[in-house]
Amino acid sequence: MGKVKYQFPVADVCGKIDKNSRVIFAHRGDTKFTVMQGERSTPATENELRQRALFKTAIINTHARLKDPDKLLADQTAFEKQTKYKTLFQFVFNAEMEKAKNA
Repeated sequence: MGKVKYQFPVADVCGKIDKNSRVIFAHRGDTKFTVMQGERSTPATENELRQRALFKTAIINTHARLKDPDKLLADQTAFEKQTKYKTLFQFVFNAEMEKAKNA
């Protein structure tokens, strides 16, 4: 059986072409593929809504914390001592997410 090689509109594209598109382009290693994003058929559950609220709170608090000069200095020194997170935003976001979960 022959192999099929699909030609993509752009050599190395990942994600959506525009915000209204239902087609998502992705690649894992050397494999490239497209996915059609469907419409949701059921309403969001209570757990999903709770998770969305936690995420929204954590994002808002992360941006506020990164704008505060005193907290930023403390976060930068703590960030430099750890190796788990690659960016300061990830480090602060995860701290805020834990704080929101425990509240």
